[in-house]
Amino acid sequence: MRKETGVISVIMVLMLASMAAAATSSSQSAQVQPSIVVSLVSQDPDPAIAGDLMEVRLSIANVGDISTNNMVVAIEPTYPFEILPGTSASQSLGTILGGQGFYSDNAKIIKFQLKVDKDVSAGSYALKIKTYQQDNPSITSTTTLTLDVNSQDSAEIIYIDQVELVPGKIIPLKFTINNVGSTPLRDLTFHWENEDDIILPVGSDNTKYVKYIDVGDSADLLFNVIASTNAAPDLYKLDLTLTYTDPLNNVEKEINTKAGVYVGGATDFDVAFSGTTNGESTFSISNVGSVSASSVTVKIPGQPGWRVSGSDSVIIGNLNEGDYTIAGFTLQPMGGARPVNAGTSAGTIPMTGGNFTRQFGQANVTNTKILIDIVYTDSRGNRNTITKEVPVDAASFSSGATAASASVTTTNGFGARKTVAANPLTSIWSNAGWMILAVVAIALLVAVRRKRNNKRLDDPDYGYGDALKDLFSGNGKKKKR
Repeated sequence: MRKETGVISVIMVLMLASMAAAATSSSQSAQVQPSIVVSLVSQDPDPAIAGDLMEVRLSIANVGDISTNNMVVAIEPTYPFEILPGTSASQSLGTILGGQGFYSDNAKIIKFQLKVDKDVSAGSYALKIKTYQQDNPSITSTTTLTLDVNSQDSAEIIYIDQVELVPGKIIPLKFTINNVGSTPLRDLTFHWENEDDIILPVGSDNTKYVKYIDVGDSADLLFNVIASTNAAPDLYKLDLTLTYTDPLNNVEKEINTKAGVYVGGATDFDVAFSGTTNGESTFSISNVGSVSASSVTVKIPGQPGWRVSGSDSVIIGNLNEGDYTIAGFTLQPMGGARPVNAGTSAGTIPMTGGNFTRQFGQANVTNTKILIDIVYTDSRGNRNTITKEVPVDAASFSSGATAASASVTTTNGFGARKTVAANPLTSIWSNAGWMILAVVAIALLVAVRRKRNNKRLDDPDYGYGDALKDLFSGNGKKKKR
């Protein structure tokens, strides 16, 4: 009996010893397993900006009791993150000593560069980090980090409308603001300014407000502007300013830029038919615009109904705003001239010295139009052509049209009637008097203009009035020494 009891006691002791050994072994095994902890050290920038690059710095610490060898850390980027092309998504760390603690100086610090999607909305997004041993990649540990991302808010001012302003003329000027970011823009204020005050708004001030511009949309801002008539032809600067509220942090942002607008450019002309003398038809050319014209040439283009004998162009040089000059051509109307109106007239003209009456019949007079080209160089150096349609009197080109058939009927005291030939001088003056006056006026105008141009070489203030006065007084000649 004692023997059996002793055997049982020995067996129980062995069993207890075995259980204790197993428990001790299990405890020691649990204590020596490695424990890798991944934490975020920093991100740059913080928060990340949509469409930009960012750098992530990670801390890899072994808080277990034993060291681990051949450790690999890899990132698994998902939207909106992606690996920067040319860089690796994993890094080998080698051996990581155990027992470091969460904030140990022996922790491994690594960094990855990522690209953020340009269309991502603001928010927090997950980035997964995987750790494993290189010789046993099937056993992994995954850590999820949270990164903050801000949308790219950006407004772009595009000046798209006018690039040229004519002095003294009101012209609409349009600016366009584009939202090229990934968040809507609110409470925008736009204004422009020309520091020289050469260009000013008309009918409103130089500021406009926009409540909202959605992503990818734009807003057009229209101003009526005018350039000073005293402005010299040149390129003038406009200072553009746009302020808006950042929707992410409610901070006011300001964009400053500039645009150029040219003041000057083209002008306009008025052309009038002056008359025909000795076969030469003259036209008055006046610069009715607000910009001087250089190298002005007047041409008669080929057209039905008209033929030019000799040169079809006249070079008249420079023509300042408000000035005029005369150009002459030898013209002959053909059968295809375009009529404007036609008519006949008849009547009586009372004559002095008795009960005399001159009856006449005037030939049909047809007004036609002729095309005239004015070629000039504007203030920007561009060569321009303006075509004018000018009415002319066809009667000026035909002697038959200006010669009137006339007779003079007299009544004496006895009631007898007789027909006598009209006085040739009276007939000539009545039919061609206006042409004579026109010739005299043109000759006087040419003489006054020639004297003015000659005298202005010495006296820039010398004008047409001075030339006319000197012409009749004879004071324009230089005194002999």
